[in-house]
Amino acid sequence: MKHPVTVARLQTLGLNAYEAKAYVALLERNTLTATQVANLAGIPRARVYETLQTLMTRGLCVLRPGRFKTYGATHPAALKETLLPGAQSKIETELNTFRKEQRKLVLKKKELSAGVDSLINDLLPVFEKGSSDHSSLEYIEIIKDPYQIHKRFMQLVAEAKEEILAFTKPPYSGPKKRLNEQLEQQVSLIKKGLKMRSILEIPKDEKLMEWLNTYIAEAADYGDHVRVVEELPMKMAIFDSRVVMYALPDPVSKQISLTSQIVEHPALAKTLKVTFETLWAQAKDYHVLKDPGR
Repeated sequence: MKHPVTVARLQTLGLNAYEAKAYVALLERNTLTATQVANLAGIPRARVYETLQTLMTRGLCVLRPGRFKTYGATHPAALKETLLPGAQSKIETELNTFRKEQRKLVLKKKELSAGVDSLINDLLPVFEKGSSDHSSLEYIEIIKDPYQIHKRFMQLVAEAKEEILAFTKPPYSGPKKRLNEQLEQQVSLIKKGLKMRSILEIPKDEKLMEWLNTYIAEAADYGDHVRVVEELPMKMAIFDSRVVMYALPDPVSKQISLTSQIVEHPALAKTLKVTFETLWAQAKDYHVLKDPGR
């Protein structure tokens, strides 16, 4: 068979493989016996008469008179009248089924939303009761999801009233877009009187260094005081000498974990502020990133 693509396309109109092959074989020759159709189309002889009868019923094949029974194909234009309506009807049936399923899914989506609201109302009393039961560890919060880390950091920044101190080093908890969002928020608060100082670990990646140069310069223009060091012990931010957010190195891999801990404890915050002030005194102005010889 030399027309596999044609055969496949005929099957999309509703013919089976034998019928499609037989029809193509009849198109190639003006007149064929059943045996010739079977041989040319590669159809089992036991199936060829049934196949030809179906083609005649569909109007795609005619029986020619003569001493021997022979068959010929009708004009391909007959496909539009004989096969297309049935194929379109089948697709329309599938579309109707799809529409019904779509309506069910839309309803399910609405029910899911309503169910969440109901679930929240049911869980709220449990949460409020749990919040009223004081624990010795209630001032410690652990977050592992990068998006939630960014969201919580933004919240702590927004709640700061006086001062934010930060150790900044890779890896960062999200794309650069999130850091730009942080910068916009910090700039807004600096304009309102919030004091910010940051110590940055000089990155080894040149592309990151280039981007940070732009980011830091912009932050510095708005009043964020930035200094740099070769290495920082950890990632950390101190808010109003009251809350600390930090990520500690993994003791096995020695890599900084993106898992962040938030501790609301003035004593710890003040202790870590001493560490910050010590490193701040040793750090260099951020311009050293542009001119390492300084």
